[in-house]
Amino acid sequence: MDEPILIVYGSLELGEVGRSLWEPAVSHLARFVSGGDEPPLLAAFEDVARSAGLSQSVSVAVLLDAFTNGSKALCDGLQALGTPEAREACRLLVGLENVALTRIATGYSAGLEETIVHLRRDAEDASPLDLSTGAMKPDEIVEQLSLEVNRCQRMGLSLGLLELVLEEPAGVAASSFARDDYRGALHVVGECVRENLRRYDSIGLTSDGGFLLVLPDISRRGLAGAAERLRRELGASGGISASPSFLFALAHYDYVDVNAGEMLEALDHGMQRARAVHEPLNWS
Repeated sequence: MDEPILIVYGSLELGEVGRSLWEPAVSHLARFVSGGDEPPLLAAFEDVARSAGLSQSVSVAVLLDAFTNGSKALCDGLQALGTPEAREACRLLVGLENVALTRIATGYSAGLEETIVHLRRDAEDASPLDLSTGAMKPDEIVEQLSLEVNRCQRMGLSLGLLELVLEEPAGVAASSFARDDYRGALHVVGECVRENLRRYDSIGLTSDGGFLLVLPDISRRGLAGAAERLRRELGASGGISASPSFLFALAHYDYVDVNAGEMLEALDHGMQRARAVHEPLNWS
């Protein structure tokens, strides 16, 4: 039955969309009506539909119509042959129609989902914010700190820095904590920090996954109070299932006479000391 199917198919006027849908499937169709398996035929339709969903070159409705019209044209051509084999091939093709339409819709949906994933990834890459935490990305917060340093120097304002990191909880394997809880914990911490900052404060991520808070025009006492408030709010949060501990490193400048790089270096030393002595709050 292979040759009659191919002859009938070759004589059809399917249009560009119809030809693109049926061309990869016709050899599988010939084998199917000769007693072969249907999965390769259905997979061919689904793969074409997935590609169309990815490229958005044609709508799913047009693809479904292209299948229906092509199937009818094939059956009409087979019926015209007048042989029992041709009529049986037509019957098999009609019986496959519903499942084939479903597979085309499934393939198109898969292509759309992949497109959405790609678009979301592009949006995340282009955004200055980390979408999970709402904090600035590391390069962005460093640039923001530089701007605040210049502004504080120009206006004679004080400047406070606070670095916050999550330490995996005692008794929980690091890999388990990272896999199951760390991303969710970062999201909760990001929300908590944003809710407890002033509107002109800045929050960002450090290159090693901690949080960096830039608080201009704040006293040393005010910075300490902000850290204590965050410790209290984070401890009371019910959204962090593994209960990690939080380490804080603080740096305060009544007069801003150093640059952003020197500030970050001092803050990093403070965090190293906090980790070394297991002190939850350490002044740089």
